Amino acid sequence: MRNTDFPPPSGILRRLGIQGFDAIEPVILAALLTEDPLLLIGHAGTGKTLLLNNLARALGLEHRHYNASLVSFDDLVGYPYPSADGSSVSFLHTPATIWQAESVLIDEISRTKPEVQNKFFTLVHERNLQGIALQRLRYRWAAMNPFGVTKGRHGESYDGSRPLDPALADRFGFIVKVPDWRELSADDRHAVITAPDDAPSDEAAETLRQLLDQMRPALRTALAAIDNDIALYTRYVNDYLTDAGLPLSPRRARLLARNLTAVRCLATALGWPTDEAHRGHLFRLTLQWSIPQRAYRSDLPDQKIAAAHAEAVRLAFEEDRRIRWTTELLITENPVTRTAMLIDPEVDKDTRSLAIARLMGRETPDRWAMLAFCLYPYCQEQGLLTDDALDMIAKTATQVIEVDGQIVWQETGGNQGAGLPDWNRCQQVLDDIPDHQVARKARARNLFLHLLAQEKCPFDPASLEAEMTACIETIRKRLTQAVRA
Repeated sequence: MRNTDFPPPSGILRRLGIQGFDAIEPVILAALLTEDPLLLIGHAGTGKTLLLNNLARALGLEHRHYNASLVSFDDLVGYPYPSADGSSVSFLHTPATIWQAESVLIDEISRTKPEVQNKFFTLVHERNLQGIALQRLRYRWAAMNPFGVTKGRHGESYDGSRPLDPALADRFGFIVKVPDWRELSADDRHAVITAPDDAPSDEAAETLRQLLDQMRPALRTALAAIDNDIALYTRYVNDYLTDAGLPLSPRRARLLARNLTAVRCLATALGWPTDEAHRGHLFRLTLQWSIPQRAYRSDLPDQKIAAAHAEAVRLAFEEDRRIRWTTELLITENPVTRTAMLIDPEVDKDTRSLAIARLMGRETPDRWAMLAFCLYPYCQEQGLLTDDALDMIAKTATQVIEVDGQIVWQETGGNQGAGLPDWNRCQQVLDDIPDHQVARKARARNLFLHLLAQEKCPFDPASLEAEMTACIETIRKRLTQAVRA
């Protein structure tokens, strides 16, 4: 976890009495800057609570610290009492209620049942409780122990710690694992032991406040127009993560771009280098602690995250537009999007033809047959491909058109043709196409017969026909635009 080369520690957390957090200091400071929810995950005694309580003191916040495993919801909102006319309900405020809080720490959030976690959802996500906005609340923090650990390397047990609900986890901007003793350097271990228990000094607190005040206008400006390399990186890394079984929601993708922007603003303010090599490291650090699955998956494959990052950086920083376009096409799963990209007149013939060759080797037989069948007439008419590439798709497309070969499958019993859809399923799809859509029905029939005759991989007739119709419509719209032009 510790990286002694980059980014260099600013020393801000150390001066606040927090030792050993240099490796994650950029994301902690970025979370303070964005004021988005922050979740810390770590073993007992690793300084999670100390960090967040000291940050609240340094920023001079009206702070609330709740133990989620012990607190009742009434403790947060106070005692309800109706108005004199009975038309509304208010809550009696006490020093422990949340209504006047500027920051809140929900400790042990993973030691509550899912239904209790859900009660914290609107607090974390929307800054409200019981439908009432928390007008003063700025910072929403939470902390938890690792989950799924019945016996750790040194005998610790966290049986009571449960994975967070995925929807709740997705609302935290950063989900950060804090370092334990084994991950600290010798100097940090010494500093932890000898650090005074005093509250943060006025000087250290003022340094933090000035830094955040200085950076907020820059962050607002940067968020108003996300840098292109951040937008591209976010797109590509989510594509690769999705392929790796770690998809980010659209909201999370926007949040990742926001996190990247905040960390870059921080790097600029602190004078860190932001050239391509250092920028890649900052992006890796930000991505690592922006993955919501960290709060509910114990088998998180960090090597897949690293691989997705490496590919996304390579592509986002690639200056050759043709290489970037080809890679983007290959990682796009949606056949309609692929069709639109392949018939884009702005793409040169050689780049498009090379992409077709690479795509043929990667696509499933049913999807490739459908795509070739859709593209061939238009590409031939418009001269969009080199002769070799056109011959490549023509070979498949003409087979679909002619439907030569013998159809061999078995409706019931036996193993011959196992996994292939029976003709009755294909016929049902054909029957569902209105009779007046003659061309559409003919296309679907030829494609189904071709795939069965060639004994291609199993396919879903309904989905394949819907995709083919959408691809044809995309090509038709492009043709209409070309005629008008």
